[in-house]
Amino acid sequence: MSASQVLAPDRRLWVLRNFDLFKSLSAEELTMLAHDSRLVEFGRNNHICMSGVKHTHAYLIKEGNVRIVSTNAQGKRLTVGILKPGELIGDIDLIENELAFGESAEAIGNCVLYAVPLETLKKLILSKPEMVFAVSKLVGERRSQIINQMQDVLFLTVPQRLAKLVQRLAKEFPGETKSGRQFVNIKLTHAELADLIGSNREAVSATIAKWKANGGPIDVVKGFIVIKDSAGLTEFAAA
Repeated sequence: MSASQVLAPDRRLWVLRNFDLFKSLSAEELTMLAHDSRLVEFGRNNHICMSGVKHTHAYLIKEGNVRIVSTNAQGKRLTVGILKPGELIGDIDLIENELAFGESAEAIGNCVLYAVPLETLKKLILSKPEMVFAVSKLVGERRSQIINQMQDVLFLTVPQRLAKLVQRLAKEFPGETKSGRQFVNIKLTHAELADLIGSNREAVSATIAKWKANGGPIDVVKGFIVIKDSAGLTEFAAA
């Protein structure tokens, strides 16, 4: 369930100015965007955008992380991306008129987002060729990532997929322990990891348990994945 917050216009303006997508906007354009936007909050696992629904707003992530989930006709879920603060939800609605069936956005933890009317955002983007290019590039990159993940589901084993996922997440959410070990700086449950590789929680838990018993390449500490053996992880990913 979401809740709206009222933020002073100058504060909204300051925050929106820091989104990369809006770097080319004038002060007047930013003011208009700030005036039309509002802060909304979502709790863990709350739906932000539903697949197959005509949306009136796009969302800019201020705090927290959001997963983009693709669901097939049989109800099989695949998390095709995790978005961070500063990223946009609803990019497909900005450049395509038809509905984007099969994809939803869900809050991973507590999130604070800016809800921006799509029509307001479209007017701004269509007036700026560099913004049209940026959004089109973003859509293309996400589509390529979906295709790559689906190919992995078809052709790779669960250990291979999990190893590749950990490598990717370590780059997207980098962290370093006090002892100098690399870790994924976002908490994910075994069920959430399973959604990210098109598997099930039992298979992911079994793989992690087997790795732990055999001195494998990763460890899970308080919900965070710590990489103990980077070379070993690469071997699993390429096996």
